Amino acid sequence: MAGKHIDAVRERESARFDAMVEGDVEQLDALLADGLHYVHSNGKRETKREFLDALTTGRRRYLDIDIRAQELRQFGDTVVVTGKLKVELETATGSLESQMAYTAVHVLEADEWHLISWQATRMASTD
Repeated sequence: MAGKHIDAVRERESARFDAMVEGDVEQLDALLADGLHYVHSNGKRETKREFLDALTTGRRRYLDIDIRAQELRQFGDTVVVTGKLKVELETATGSLESQMAYTAVHVLEADEWHLISWQATRMASTD
């Protein structure tokens, strides 16, 4: 059963990154937990609403998200994802392209997996 949950969270992670690049706020709303804490690589923490609003208003636009590594571990109704990715985005202060290490925590709520916590850290470029 754990493999099934791991696969479901892996699919939702991929769908979330796709929705971020596509600017699909409706899809993101369904994938994110209402109590989300999203900590960007610059240390700024946002709620679900703040994160979605930045995409809706165009203050943040993801151009590409490329998963470089990913490990998923399940602990009951929680799956912890650790990984590395390359992100390209535009913000009100300019363009950014960086390698990041991240931790994402998904919880099972009403038979659906939702992202409840995200923390990313910029890494030295490896390309």
